[in-house]
Amino acid sequence: MGMVRRNLIAGLLIAIGLALMASALPALGLIHLGPADVATQSIPALGEPLSPPHQHPRFLPGTNSTGAGPSQVVAYLSIPKLGIKTAPIFDRGVDASGNMLIAKGYAVTHYSNSSPIGSGNAVLYGHDDIEGSVFGRLKDLKVGDEVDVTVAGGSPVVYHVTGRTIVAPTAVQILAPSNDVRLTLFTCWPNWVDTQRVVVTATPSTT
Repeated sequence: MGMVRRNLIAGLLIAIGLALMASALPALGLIHLGPADVATQSIPALGEPLSPPHQHPRFLPGTNSTGAGPSQVVAYLSIPKLGIKTAPIFDRGVDASGNMLIAKGYAVTHYSNSSPIGSGNAVLYGHDDIEGSVFGRLKDLKVGDEVDVTVAGGSPVVYHVTGRTIVAPTAVQILAPSNDVRLTLFTCWPNWVDTQRVVVTATPSTT
Protein backbone atom coordinates (compact mmCIF):
# COMPACT_ATOMS: atom_id res chain seq x y z
CA MET A 1 0.00 0.00 0.00
CA GLY A 2 2.85 2.38 0.84
CA MET A 3 4.37 1.91 -2.60
CA VAL A 4 1.02 2.51 -4.31
CA ARG A 5 0.43 5.66 -2.28
CA ARG A 6 3.91 7.02 -3.16
CA ASN A 7 3.32 6.31 -6.85
CA LEU A 8 -0.07 8.10 -6.74
CA ILE A 9 1.45 11.13 -5.01
CA ALA A 10 4.35 11.24 -7.47
CA GLY A 11 1.96 11.01 -10.42
CA LEU A 12 -0.21 13.76 -8.98
CA LEU A 13 2.79 16.07 -8.48
CA ILE A 14 3.97 15.47 -12.05
CA ALA A 15 0.49 16.26 -13.40
CA ILE A 16 0.31 19.48 -11.37
CA GLY A 17 3.78 20.48 -12.56
CA LEU A 18 2.89 19.89 -16.21
CA ALA A 19 -0.31 21.90 -15.82
CA LEU A 20 1.59 24.81 -14.30
CA MET A 21 4.17 24.73 -17.11
CA ALA A 22 1.45 24.69 -19.74
CA SER A 23 -0.17 27.76 -18.24
CA ALA A 24 3.13 29.62 -17.84
CA LEU A 25 4.63 29.07 -21.31
CA PRO A 26 2.23 31.38 -23.20
CA ALA A 27 2.80 34.13 -20.65
CA LEU A 28 6.53 33.79 -21.12
CA GLY A 29 6.14 34.02 -24.89
CA LEU A 30 7.65 30.56 -25.36
CA ILE A 31 4.54 29.22 -27.07
CA HIS A 32 1.55 30.96 -28.58
CA LEU A 33 -1.98 29.66 -28.28
CA GLY A 34 -4.75 30.76 -30.59
CA PRO A 35 -4.50 32.52 -33.97
CA ALA A 36 -1.11 33.93 -34.96
CA ASP A 37 -0.61 37.68 -34.73
CA VAL A 38 -0.03 39.49 -38.03
CA ALA A 39 3.04 41.78 -38.10
CA THR A 40 2.23 45.23 -39.42
CA GLN A 41 4.36 48.29 -40.12
CA SER A 42 3.06 51.76 -40.72
CA ILE A 43 5.02 53.98 -43.06
CA PRO A 44 6.12 57.28 -41.46
CA ALA A 45 3.75 60.15 -42.19
CA LEU A 46 4.81 62.93 -44.51
CA GLY A 47 4.14 65.41 -41.73
CA GLU A 48 6.98 64.04 -39.61
CA PRO A 49 10.13 65.95 -40.63
CA LEU A 50 12.50 63.36 -39.12
CA SER A 51 10.91 60.53 -41.10
CA PRO A 52 13.14 59.50 -44.00
CA PRO A 53 11.48 57.42 -46.73
CA HIS A 54 11.85 53.83 -45.53
CA GLN A 55 11.84 50.82 -47.79
CA HIS A 56 11.83 47.92 -45.35
CA PRO A 57 12.30 44.74 -47.37
CA ARG A 58 9.84 42.79 -45.24
CA PHE A 59 7.07 45.30 -45.94
CA LEU A 60 7.99 47.09 -49.15
CA PRO A 61 9.93 45.97 -52.21
CA GLY A 62 12.86 47.76 -53.78
CA THR A 63 15.15 48.67 -50.89
CA ASN A 64 17.67 50.05 -53.36
CA SER A 65 15.22 52.73 -54.44
CA THR A 66 15.62 54.67 -51.17
CA GLY A 67 16.32 58.31 -51.90
CA ALA A 68 18.45 59.61 -54.73
CA GLY A 69 22.11 58.73 -54.84
CA PRO A 70 24.44 61.68 -54.27
CA SER A 71 27.56 61.92 -56.37
CA GLN A 72 30.18 63.42 -54.06
CA VAL A 73 31.51 62.38 -50.66
CA VAL A 74 31.84 65.43 -48.40
CA ALA A 75 33.37 63.66 -45.38
CA TYR A 76 33.95 60.30 -43.70
CA LEU A 77 32.65 59.13 -40.33
CA SER A 78 34.29 56.65 -37.95
CA ILE A 79 32.90 55.52 -34.59
CA PRO A 80 35.34 53.03 -33.01
CA LYS A 81 32.89 51.68 -30.40
CA LEU A 82 30.38 50.75 -33.10
CA GLY A 83 32.93 49.41 -35.58
CA ILE A 84 32.12 52.13 -38.11
CA LYS A 85 35.19 52.92 -40.22
CA THR A 86 35.29 55.72 -42.80
CA ALA A 87 31.61 55.54 -43.70
CA PRO A 88 31.05 58.07 -46.50
CA ILE A 89 28.95 61.16 -45.74
CA PHE A 90 26.85 62.78 -48.47
CA ASP A 91 24.96 66.07 -48.52
CA ARG A 92 21.23 65.63 -49.11
CA GLY A 93 18.21 67.90 -48.88
CA VAL A 94 14.50 67.13 -49.00
CA ASP A 95 12.10 66.07 -51.73
CA ALA A 96 9.01 67.96 -52.93
CA SER A 97 6.99 66.53 -50.03
CA GLY A 98 9.50 67.64 -47.42
CA ASN A 99 10.96 64.19 -46.75
CA MET A 100 14.70 63.88 -46.23
CA LEU A 101 16.54 62.35 -49.17
CA ILE A 102 18.81 59.60 -47.90
CA ALA A 103 22.12 58.36 -49.26
CA LYS A 104 22.08 54.74 -50.38
CA GLY A 105 23.86 51.82 -48.79
CA TYR A 106 26.24 51.89 -45.82
CA ALA A 107 26.44 55.67 -45.89
CA VAL A 108 25.63 58.67 -43.74
CA THR A 109 23.52 61.62 -44.85
CA HIS A 110 24.44 65.17 -43.88
CA TYR A 111 21.22 67.15 -43.82
CA SER A 112 22.19 70.01 -46.12
CA ASN A 113 19.81 72.49 -44.45
CA SER A 114 21.82 72.13 -41.22
CA SER A 115 25.22 73.70 -40.60
CA PRO A 116 28.24 72.50 -42.59
CA ILE A 117 30.33 69.94 -40.76
CA GLY A 118 32.69 71.76 -38.42
CA SER A 119 30.60 74.92 -38.03
CA GLY A 120 27.48 74.92 -35.88
CA ASN A 121 25.03 72.03 -35.64
CA ALA A 122 25.77 69.51 -38.41
CA VAL A 123 22.95 66.94 -38.52
CA LEU A 124 23.79 63.43 -39.70
CA TYR A 125 21.38 60.56 -40.38
CA GLY A 126 22.07 56.86 -40.93
CA HIS A 127 19.75 53.88 -41.40
CA ASP A 128 19.15 51.58 -38.44
CA ASP A 129 17.83 48.43 -40.06
CA ILE A 130 18.20 48.54 -43.84
CA GLU A 131 20.92 49.11 -46.46
CA GLY A 132 23.84 48.21 -44.21
CA SER A 133 22.32 49.60 -41.01
CA VAL A 134 25.22 52.01 -40.45
CA PHE A 135 23.53 53.48 -37.34
CA GLY A 136 21.95 50.23 -36.18
CA ARG A 137 23.75 50.47 -32.82
CA LEU A 138 23.69 54.24 -32.36
CA LYS A 139 21.75 53.82 -29.10
CA ASP A 140 24.78 52.02 -27.59
CA LEU A 141 26.89 55.19 -27.55
CA LYS A 142 27.50 56.81 -24.18
CA VAL A 143 28.87 60.14 -23.00
CA GLY A 144 32.59 60.29 -23.72
CA ASP A 145 32.61 57.84 -26.64
CA GLU A 146 34.68 58.91 -29.64
CA VAL A 147 33.31 60.02 -33.00
CA ASP A 148 35.78 60.92 -35.77
CA VAL A 149 34.97 62.99 -38.84
CA THR A 150 37.32 63.64 -41.72
CA VAL A 151 36.15 66.29 -44.15
CA ALA A 152 37.13 65.46 -47.72
CA GLY A 153 40.68 66.69 -48.26
CA GLY A 154 41.17 67.47 -44.56
CA SER A 155 42.47 65.91 -41.37
CA PRO A 156 40.40 63.86 -38.90
CA VAL A 157 38.57 65.81 -36.19
CA VAL A 158 37.88 63.95 -32.95
CA TYR A 159 34.49 64.51 -31.30
CA HIS A 160 33.19 63.05 -28.05
CA VAL A 161 29.60 62.16 -27.24
CA THR A 162 27.95 64.68 -24.92
CA GLY A 163 24.41 63.32 -24.80
CA ARG A 164 21.93 60.73 -25.99
CA THR A 165 18.15 60.93 -26.03
CA ILE A 166 15.01 59.43 -27.56
CA VAL A 167 12.61 61.78 -29.34
CA ALA A 168 9.51 61.69 -31.51
CA PRO A 169 9.79 61.99 -35.33
CA THR A 170 8.35 65.49 -34.98
CA ALA A 171 11.21 66.77 -32.78
CA VAL A 172 12.46 69.43 -35.19
CA GLN A 173 14.48 71.05 -32.40
CA ILE A 174 17.35 68.66 -33.11
CA LEU A 175 17.78 70.45 -36.45
CA ALA A 176 18.06 73.91 -34.90
CA PRO A 177 21.29 75.92 -35.37
CA SER A 178 23.67 76.12 -32.42
CA ASN A 179 26.34 78.58 -31.32
CA ASP A 180 28.82 75.80 -30.66
CA VAL A 181 30.32 73.28 -33.08
CA ARG A 182 28.61 69.93 -32.76
CA LEU A 183 27.40 66.85 -34.53
CA THR A 184 23.82 65.65 -34.12
CA LEU A 185 23.56 62.03 -35.20
CA PHE A 186 20.18 60.38 -35.37
CA THR A 187 18.44 57.26 -36.60
CA CYS A 188 15.11 55.51 -36.31
CA TRP A 189 14.31 53.34 -33.28
CA PRO A 190 13.36 50.69 -32.22
CA ASN A 191 14.66 48.53 -35.06
CA TRP A 192 11.89 47.45 -37.47
CA VAL A 193 9.40 49.61 -35.58
CA ASP A 194 10.86 53.10 -36.06
CA THR A 195 8.27 55.03 -34.09
CA GLN A 196 10.94 57.12 -32.35
CA ARG A 197 14.39 58.55 -33.00
CA VAL A 198 17.69 57.98 -31.20
CA VAL A 199 19.63 61.26 -31.08
CA VAL A 200 23.30 61.51 -30.11
CA THR A 201 25.21 64.78 -29.81
CA ALA A 202 28.98 65.14 -29.94
CA THR A 203 31.37 68.08 -29.70
CA PRO A 204 35.00 68.43 -30.80
CA SER A 205 37.65 67.27 -28.38
CA THR A 206 39.42 70.06 -26.50
CA THR A 207 42.56 67.99 -25.88
